[in-house]
Amino acid sequence: MTTKVSAGLLAAALMASVLAGCASSGEKKTGDAAAKTQEVNYNEAVTLTFVSQFADNQEYFNKLYGDRIKKKFPNVTIEFIPRGTGTGIADLVASGKNPDIMYGNLSDIDGFLIDTGLAYDMSDLVKKNNYDLGRFDPVHIDSIRNTNPDGALYGLPMPSSQVQVMFYNKGLFDKFGVPYPKDGMTWDDTYELAKKMTRVDGGQAYRGFSSFIGAILRDNQLSIPYLDPKADQIYNSERWKVLIDNLGRFYQIENNNRDPKKRSQTEEYTTFQKNMNVAMQVNQLTRYLEFPEELNWDMVTIPTFKEAPNVSAQPGAYYWYISQTNKHKDISFAIISYMLSDEIQLDMAKTLGLVPSLKNTSDIFKSIGQDVPQLKGKNIGAVYKYKPAAAPPKRDKSLIGANPNELKKSIEKVFDRVTLDKVDINTALRDASEEMAKAVEQKKANMKK
Repeated sequence: MTTKVSAGLLAAALMASVLAGCASSGEKKTGDAAAKTQEVNYNEAVTLTFVSQFADNQEYFNKLYGDRIKKKFPNVTIEFIPRGTGTGIADLVASGKNPDIMYGNLSDIDGFLIDTGLAYDMSDLVKKNNYDLGRFDPVHIDSIRNTNPDGALYGLPMPSSQVQVMFYNKGLFDKFGVPYPKDGMTWDDTYELAKKMTRVDGGQAYRGFSSFIGAILRDNQLSIPYLDPKADQIYNSERWKVLIDNLGRFYQIENNNRDPKKRSQTEEYTTFQKNMNVAMQVNQLTRYLEFPEELNWDMVTIPTFKEAPNVSAQPGAYYWYISQTNKHKDISFAIISYMLSDEIQLDMAKTLGLVPSLKNTSDIFKSIGQDVPQLKGKNIGAVYKYKPAAAPPKRDKSLIGANPNELKKSIEKVFDRVTLDKVDINTALRDASEEMAKAVEQKKANMKK
């Protein structure tokens, strides 16, 4: 499961909020460095084609992005191509219908941007416009640069709702007379609490813990990469063992493991809201949109490792991209700059609950979810209390990477084999390393075509 599903969920659940939020975006100048590009007078009428990595429909795109852009840049005609049968990025490139502006996340940057030949280094535009990259949390800039051996700036980070927190079911803690989880818990603390909350009562099984396994491993708090930066193999297996053993122990608690016949991660992380028999769940913030009204919930900070105190998960941001084939790069950069301005990020934080891509010293973070009914009275501070984990290191210039989505599947397979099939972790990691090496070789072969 990837964050593509989260984007679709956001589109479906937030439409009412968007309708209200877009009308109040305003035209206030922010004074940040990004505003320098906003003042340029672009008189030439241009048409720009937008595409998304996600399954966003036309209405969602217009309300979240298109209408804002049109209001600020009335000379720009926007053509948005929703992803669908025959309109995937590979289809568009094959037909010669190359997009101008794209947006997506890093987990599929290879298939969406780099391998399609559309990647463009925005560094010259940043320099030309004196654009201040220091506005953003540096992990976002490091993350995009580390997707390629040259450290090219292929995109600029958007606000998103992929920050990880730990949700908890207040009703279950009340039922069993156990104190609620709190900010600052370690994984060890959470494990002990999960054991206490996992039980059978009145013939009903209650689980102490569940999680979005793939996101926890991918955006891990220890900044462990899939591939060794210096070799075509898995990164330090001993470090991966730490992550897998830490999360895996929760699934060894009697009555807390998944059904081996139901391996879908969707099955695992939707049980919190569907069955309401799970006490705690580590997941991305966006999941609250699925919670039914009758679920009495709140959230606390993601549990931390003792060796990495006060460190959250990697942020999982989305990015705006300008394509290599774009013939209107200057105005495209101006548009992206405006969409990432303090003004717009504040509006999206307040009305949509999106987490800014800015440094978390910004007061904008205090406005997250202010106008979102589901977040009223919730512990929003848990979203930004900790600094995000650093970006994993990039590969040596002499080496290429591999599609992150394929590498992600290999690690998730290790977790499933160990926790569900009882396979020895060393064997599972060795097999994963071989799969990753093959993924690198496949990318090399594709590059020669």
